[in-house]
Amino acid sequence: MAENSGGGGEERSTEDLGDEISQHRLEENRRKGMVSQSREVTGLLALLAAAVAAYATAPQMGETFAGFMREVFRTDLSSRLDLGSAQILRHTLMRSLEVMATVGLPIGLAGFFMGIVGSFAQVGAIFSWDPLTPDMSKVNPLEGAKRLFSKRTGIEGIRTISKTAIVVAVCYYLIKNQVLISPVNMAVEPASLLGLFAHAAKVIFLTLFGVLMVFAAIDFGFQRFEYNKGLRLTKQESKQEHKDREGDPQIKARIRAVQRDMARKRMMQAVKKADVIITNPTHIAIAISYDRDNMAAPRVIAKGADFIAQRIKKVAGDAGIPIVENIPLARTLFKTVKVNQYVPRALYQAVAEVLAYVYRLRNRKL
Repeated sequence: MAENSGGGGEERSTEDLGDEISQHRLEENRRKGMVSQSREVTGLLALLAAAVAAYATAPQMGETFAGFMREVFRTDLSSRLDLGSAQILRHTLMRSLEVMATVGLPIGLAGFFMGIVGSFAQVGAIFSWDPLTPDMSKVNPLEGAKRLFSKRTGIEGIRTISKTAIVVAVCYYLIKNQVLISPVNMAVEPASLLGLFAHAAKVIFLTLFGVLMVFAAIDFGFQRFEYNKGLRLTKQESKQEHKDREGDPQIKARIRAVQRDMARKRMMQAVKKADVIITNPTHIAIAISYDRDNMAAPRVIAKGADFIAQRIKKVAGDAGIPIVENIPLARTLFKTVKVNQYVPRALYQAVAEVLAYVYRLRNRKL
């Protein structure tokens, strides 16, 4: 009756599912060609297109059939079967096939193309080989039995029976009414009688089309609901999907810790090349390096607070690097300048005074 190609085959309780749809599962299903599609809608549009094509070509169709019938009635098929009559019979058969193709081809093509349009309107452009890949579970008797007696199959069966019963009842009611009024139309002229038959056919078709439209709307909503239900995840599935996509949080945290440790070790090695350490004095430490021949301005090569600041000062003390206390400058550098960035122009004067002080200390030692 309808197809919902995706969303998981297992029966899952709605109470256990979250409210959000998994975009990852949605993309994966579309990649595999598993989408929400109602065959009722597609079939209804194809039926409408075929009916419109039949209505549009009805005059030409009538002339074609009338011409063919005149040709058949003029043909003498009463003689015994011989070579000549066999050729006539073969010609008549080929002519009948030609007439059926001429009449039926436009109607069939209209329904075919509108079916494609209906499918495209529901799911968009999708190309995937996955639906053509052999699936051994579909030929497994146990899996087939599970699908046969599943809740979904039961619902589909009830809907099919209900639809059939309603369509049959509507057809019976409409045809019964036409039969009851047919004696009144017996005295009508033949040309007018054909018009009455056409009107009756139109009423029957439009009524059935309205009934089928209701079923198609219900089926479309049901298929979309079932598909979205399959895209919703339980808490455990959501955690597993996040782990699969983003990686294990514990492993990622471990990697970040290792990266921070390596960066800290590189920074401590850079401290040994500093010209001065500017401190808070206890909570912040900034390592400054300046080479007037190779640098446009002094550069922060390491910085840290609390425990890292103590490590920087210890490494600097072991390497014999001067440590200068300047609380405002240390705080400003810590907040505004990143590691391996040059000191901003606004702090040139303050940093230059510190460096000049350090250079004077070195000259005194020399």
